[in-house]
Order: sequence, then structure tokens, then C-alpha cells
Amino acid sequence: MSGTSRELSALERAAKAVIRHCGRVTIRTGASREIIRKLSIGRLGDGAYGIRFRSGLVNSKLESDSHMSGMMIAIDIVIVRVGNVLIALEHDGNVGEFDPALTRTAAELAVTRVQEAAQDG
Repeated sequence: MSGTSRELSALERAAKAVIRHCGRVTIRTGASREIIRKLSIGRLGDGAYGIRFRSGLVNSKLESDSHMSGMMIAIDIVIVRVGNVLIALEHDGNVGEFDPALTRTAAELAVTRVQEAAQDG
């Protein structure tokens, strides 16, 4: 999305609020467990915010992507502002198809493309 600083500021504030209020949520049912955690995405663009959602069996170790046993679904959501452009990136997959390292790679590539387009613009 692109727009004025004023238009994008509301969206960026919403991204910050999600991180602040949902950065550490755990939901348990009889057979499953879901977690939402802050996703450290590093310094990208003019502002970067990330959240990770993991769902798995009730006793799964969902906090660690290095141990994906028992995990069923993984979703990373990243919002990055580059000037007057806001990038929303979702990376998801089932176990065996999900590589969490690709989230940062995709975000870095998106930022680079927006920066290059701005220079060519």
C-alpha cells in the first residue's frame, strides 16, 4: 500500500498495537495449543513489526522453530514501512513445508524492491 504519511500512520500504529497487545498469547484446548509471539524481524525499512502464530498438539514445543515436532501450522506476519509504502507479508505453511528463515529473506527482498522502485521512480 502506498499513501501519505498521515494515511499510513494509522496502519503503522495498528501494527505496533498488535505487537504490544498480542506479543505473548497462548490458547489451549483439549487437544491443541496455539501461540502468538512477537517475531523479531530486525531493522528493515523505516519500521518493521512481526508476529508469529504457531498451532500444534497440546504438548508441542511451539516456541522453538528448530523443534517443529507436533507443530501443525506456522504463520509469520510482517509489516514493514518504507517511506510512504507499507508492505504486508504473510509466510505460512504446514510442518515440513515451512522454513522460518524465509520470512526474513522475503521481507528483505520486498524492502529492496520498494527502495529500488523509489529510486527509479
